[in-house]
Amino acid sequence: MQSIEEGIEKKLRSISYRIRCSGREVLRDFPITPAQFDVLQYIYFSGDKRMTDVSNYLGITKSTTTGLVQRIVELGYLKKDKSNRDRRSYIIKITNSGKRIIQKVIEKRVEYIKGIIEKIQTDKVEKLSGILSEFLDIIQKK
Repeated sequence: MQSIEEGIEKKLRSISYRIRCSGREVLRDFPITPAQFDVLQYIYFSGDKRMTDVSNYLGITKSTTTGLVQRIVELGYLKKDKSNRDRRSYIIKITNSGKRIIQKVIEKRVEYIKGIIEKIQTDKVEKLSGILSEFLDIIQKK
């Protein structure tokens, strides 16, 4: 028999996966791979990063990261600037074109969630939002 915690984990994982997939449908309109999108999303939400930061975040080697980032730079979604602190390293920044992709994906995700929420009673949606906020607050404090 499944514990409540296991059931919650499974439901959250399934919800997250389905929301992520709905948003990634937008990527069909762009010449970008899911791995490249992950890098773009990381930079969008966490700000300018060094190549080492991107490599550590993805858990891949610097050489693999360099190739991945370079392809995104060539597409015009990221740019590389020399670091002011260390001229041997680069700072990776998202371009306006890169931001537009992320925003389109977010819009698609929100549209997907909105379609689901419309099928749930308003008071339950408000309760769910409150519970999720509390859940997130606790997670962020750890």
